[in-house]
Amino acid sequence: FGPVLQLSEVMFDVGPKVQVDLITDGVWVPIATALMADAGIKMAIFSPGIASILQSNYVTLDKFLSELAERLLKQPESKTTAKTLSLETSTEKLYFSPKVSPLTIRRAQDRIYSHAKTAEFSKRWNLPIYYQLRFGDCCTRLNKAIDLTRRSGWTMEVYTGDEAVASSLRNSVGFELSFFLELYDTLLSLWRPDVVIRPLSNRFLRGAIQLVGRSVAFIRDGMEGKLKFGGGDENGSESSENKTNSHQNGGLNSETNGSGLPLPSRSAYSWGDSGPDVAAVAWELAILETSLSHDYVSTICDAMQAGTGTDTERAELESLVGEVLKEASGQIRPLIESAWNTILVNLLTDKCSGPLAAVKGVVATYRMTNRPPPTQASPYVGTMLRPLKEFSRDFSLRTPDYIGNKWKSLILSAVTDRYSVAVEELIITVQRTEVALQNRRARRAASGGISDGDKVKLQLYLDFQAYCRDIQELGVDPSSIDGIAKLRTLTEDAQKIQEKAS
Repeated sequence: FGPVLQLSEVMFDVGPKVQVDLITDGVWVPIATALMADAGIKMAIFSPGIASILQSNYVTLDKFLSELAERLLKQPESKTTAKTLSLETSTEKLYFSPKVSPLTIRRAQDRIYSHAKTAEFSKRWNLPIYYQLRFGDCCTRLNKAIDLTRRSGWTMEVYTGDEAVASSLRNSVGFELSFFLELYDTLLSLWRPDVVIRPLSNRFLRGAIQLVGRSVAFIRDGMEGKLKFGGGDENGSESSENKTNSHQNGGLNSETNGSGLPLPSRSAYSWGDSGPDVAAVAWELAILETSLSHDYVSTICDAMQAGTGTDTERAELESLVGEVLKEASGQIRPLIESAWNTILVNLLTDKCSGPLAAVKGVVATYRMTNRPPPTQASPYVGTMLRPLKEFSRDFSLRTPDYIGNKWKSLILSAVTDRYSVAVEELIITVQRTEVALQNRRARRAASGGISDGDKVKLQLYLDFQAYCRDIQELGVDPSSIDGIAKLRTLTEDAQKIQEKAS
């Protein structure tokens, strides 16, 4: 019936409306009526009960409907030969041959979409239920990953997807921890060709944002010590507060995955107290933030356009999707900055401040021991910034560019402040002792020697010089650190003592 349909379109096409619409009324309406009238067919197509079959049915029929007018009106390929030309009679050469333009095809397709039967056909699809099934699968994957990670730590293997995909994500994206591989693969699964349905793109996008938000909340609670790893509450079960949040969030916060895994034997702990764990998770978060702002936007746009659309439309779509994903990626960077500039700063400050207890021992080294004046820094000075040096070396390639050296400066400022307080207290003690032993000091000065108090001050000066060199080795200018000026003032008198001793 192709020539008949072509002829009807050309003869009766006088605009958006036609008197005789054989394409819509003669072809599409009978097909749609047949598909919706039979109970068995209707159940098999619109309510198969299996998400993958429903998606396949929808995509197939949607493509069939979108190409119906073009396929019916497509001009057949003519194979004109000398033999066929010789068989044509003079009368056949006078037959009218309709020429169907692209405009005619587009108008015919628009009439199909605008017909009441098409609207009725579209309402048969229970797409919200399909979305709930798919989003439920994603929530199940994420909840299992969260539960296993909480029980066994960040090194636990929780990835359940294709190993080829995991290898690709490790090599191309840069994820290392299994939890983030599972999260990102779950986000990508929403836009696979055998999952996504274009009318549900807005819901799938909102679902992706919810999954990211759930993951960020899980990481934030663990980093801040609100959620312990290695078990649940004191009874090994989920707290009532978490259960309430789980119910309010539609099951996203559930800590029960039905896997029957036993609680680990180790006691509950806070992974936020481990510097390496915090830095590793912060780096994975930085990769996730970058991926959501770039690669994931392209993935979504590819799924929504499906190879159609102009470059201008593509640019507008990418801009729109990028703005929407800012809600998800925008909550990641503050967490990364908090990890580096607050949590890691506090952890490393405490570690670097530990050796400061040895400052008080400088007095005991020279008080009434007749030791010669010092010529090098005390052993404890080299250990003060050692934790910071080792940490900086281990994670130099896993520090986001926008973090910079601010975290180092904060640590050095805090340690230097504590160092200056310890030195000041020691100098005050030395000065009080020197006043009490003033006569002995006078005799020592008359004999050309250096008093015990001067030896202590000289030792503090040498320690300060070595401390400044250690700061420089970390790539930080000592003059930019708060507290350095105070230490220099406290030890400047020892420079003259050093000249005298030499």
